[in-house]
Formats: sequence, C-alpha cells, structure tokens
Amino acid sequence: MTIRPATLALVAFFALSMAVFSVFAPRFASPSNIEDLMGGFSFIAILAMGEAFPILTRGIDLSVGAIVALVGMVIFDMSLIFHVPGYVIVPTALAVGALAGAVNGMLIVFVRLQPFIATLATLATYRGIVYAISGRQLVEGLTTTPIRDKWITGIETYFDLGRMLGIGRMVHLPAVPLSFLLMLGVFVILQGVLLFSKFGRSVLTLGGNAEAARLAGLNTGAITVICYAISGVCAGLAGLMLVAKLTTSTEGLGFGMELSAIAAAVIGGVSLSGGVGSMFGPALGAFLLGAILLGLTLLQVSQYTQQIVTGCILLAAVGYDRLLLLRRLRRRLANTG
Repeated sequence: MTIRPATLALVAFFALSMAVFSVFAPRFASPSNIEDLMGGFSFIAILAMGEAFPILTRGIDLSVGAIVALVGMVIFDMSLIFHVPGYVIVPTALAVGALAGAVNGMLIVFVRLQPFIATLATLATYRGIVYAISGRQLVEGLTTTPIRDKWITGIETYFDLGRMLGIGRMVHLPAVPLSFLLMLGVFVILQGVLLFSKFGRSVLTLGGNAEAARLAGLNTGAITVICYAISGVCAGLAGLMLVAKLTTSTEGLGFGMELSAIAAAVIGGVSLSGGVGSMFGPALGAFLLGAILLGLTLLQVSQYTQQIVTGCILLAAVGYDRLLLLRRLRRRLANTG
C-alpha cells in the first residue's frame, strides 16, 4: 500500500498545527486538553469515516446529523419511558442508524434521486420524526431526568494510562477515553474492509467509474445501499456516544454535524469525485479540525472567526482535491495519447 502525497501533507499540517498551538496557546499541550481533543472529537471522526463511504461512490449524505438526533431520541425514549435495558438499547440504536442510512441508499438506487436531494429530504424527515417521538415533549418531567444505564453512560469511561503503566507519579499522561478507543476500533474495521475486502475494492471501482463497474458485473445498487447503511451505523454510534456524554438527548442533537463530517472527510483526502480515499484521512481530518478549534478557543479567538478559518481550510481542501483530479485526468489523457 503506497502512501498518497495528500495523506503526507495532511499529517504534516496536523503536526505543524499541534506544534504552533503548543507554543502560542496556553495549556494546549496539557494532558487535560489532549483528553478533551480525544473525547470531544472521536464521534466526529466516526461520522467522517462513515460519510466517506457515500463520498467514495460519488455521493453525499446530508442526513447524518439528523440520524444522530434520531438515534439519540430512540435511546432516550427506550431508556427513560420504556425502561429497556441498555444491552438491548445499544444494538437497537445501531440498527436504527443502519436502517436510516439504508433508506437513503434505496431512495438513490430505486427511486433514482440524486444523493444530494435524497439525503436533504431525509434530513428534514428524520428531524421531523425526532420531534414526533420526543420523550421530552411527550412525558412531562423527563427533560431534567438523566440516563443512568451503565451500558450507555459507560461509554464515557476514561482510562488512566499513567496509573495503568505504573508511572503516574513520574509522568502526567492524558487519560484515554473509551470513545477514542471505539473510534480506533471503527477505523481498523472500516480501513480493513476498504483495503482488503472485495466489497472495498468494489466501492472504489464504483466511485472511479460507475459504468465500468456495471460492465464488470458489480451489483452497484447493493454496493450503494450498503455504503449509506455504513454511514448510518457510524451516525448511530456517534449518537450513542453523545448521549453517553450528555446523559440525555435533545431534539437539536447533531444539528450541523453533517457539515463537520463532510469537511473532515474532504480535508482528509476523500475525493468528491469518488474512488479515492481511505479511513485514515477522515479520522485525522476530524482531529485536525478539533485541534484548530480548541487552539483558537484557547487563544480567545471568537467563534465567528473560528468558522471562517474552518471554511477556509475546507475551501483549500476542495481546491486541492480539484487540482489532484485535474492531474489524474491529464495523466490518463497522456497515457491514452
């Protein structure tokens, strides 16, 4: 497996950003801030890795934030209204996410809607369902009742590496959140699927040339539906992690997160033209955005300026992706000529 120049550039930019903020931003390199970075952006990394699969097929999923809210409200209702045990809630939450994602894929494959239109429609639909099933609205008093099921809240566990390694008195290491370890597990699974499975190769083939994929006998419809289902599962897991952190869910949970997920995926080198990318880029892209936002916050930069900086980084990533696409097209023309 060769390392793409875009990946090396992303790693270098991440390292440079960490170094600059460590010098100029107070407490940026502190263990507590590193814990905040790992715990606060692991769910964005999972969202971005899930979002990468539709993008790899030349699609897009605008509904992931709404799926986060839908899954969050399902967890809320099952736990606080119906008192379902957590070991049942967790797989149900992931199944709801998978189903919501698969619906997106089926709208694209069978109804032949454009991915942008299909997922924009389901974004509104899923948000509407969230309000319709909101236990906070249906049952008085639940707005102040926290979720206490350990199967759910246990995801917010932190592991003290210093104490576990027996060096806690000598070196103050950041505690590692379970959510970060879950993110690493998702990365290993999805990266393995993409690189070493027939399905992963089919996804890249479909994104690179849909007509060639059809002529090669690939079931492009099934591949598309599965890619959107993967995106939904990742959104479901992100919703579960957020509920664990907040010990509740709101109707506005996940609002705007689709933009962060898409930004992290594109910054991470997943080409909007399809067929190019890996899971490493979106994961690192999410933590790059997190590091920049935390660093700017410590430097007391306003949120409006932070949004401008994030937008500029995304524009630069899209521009770079476009440049790489033009280079690939020129090489193909040169080889055929």
